[in-house]
Amino acid sequence: MSRLYRFITENALMSIIIIAWALTLTTVITVKVFFDPPDIPAGTVAAFTTVFGLPALAFTVWKWRRDKQ
Repeated sequence: MSRLYRFITENALMSIIIIAWALTLTTVITVKVFFDPPDIPAGTVAAFTTVFGLPALAFTVWKWRRDKQ
């Protein structure tokens, strides 16, 4: 685990990829839910709620990366 952490912290490109992935995933899922609403079971609601935590995580990673430089 320490090698993975070191790789992510030493490579700014990896941080950018994580941020872009989180924001893209959130956008795609939100568009899908609002423009093609499915019959939403409880498991889907839990997954959708988890996805909304990703922008906060992405912002935290971006802020941490900015303060590190």
